[in-house]
Amino acid sequence: MSKPDRHTNARRRQFIQRLNSTDQYWMDVLGDKLFHDLNYYDLFTQMWLRLNGAPRDIFYKSELYRLMPNISQRTAVKYVQIAIDHGLLIEHIDPADLRSKRITMSTDLKRKIELFLDYSISVFEPLPAPAAA
Repeated sequence: MSKPDRHTNARRRQFIQRLNSTDQYWMDVLGDKLFHDLNYYDLFTQMWLRLNGAPRDIFYKSELYRLMPNISQRTAVKYVQIAIDHGLLIEHIDPADLRSKRITMSTDLKRKIELFLDYSISVFEPLPAPAAA
């Protein structure tokens, strides 16, 4: 890991304020404090990253658990089910294997993730130097 440049406390405060702003936007855009958990952030953003521009990328339910690396698989199973129960993720039967479940992101979740990303980019880019105190 490389050593970062040192910044003034004013710059650090500015960064924290912007980080808090994006954190609040995440809660606002998802509309439920339940999804404020960083494990949902990991799950939803990692799913979005894997979309590769395809409108209906499908995931095996079991592969989603690996997208939440900071919790156990047992806990990840619960998180995925909660997202399904709230309509953010859509569960489908795999026609090739009726025992297997396939998962897609709801259109609404994709839209919300993209709103969050657009907002976050606008907040952090560019990050101007703070005014002299």
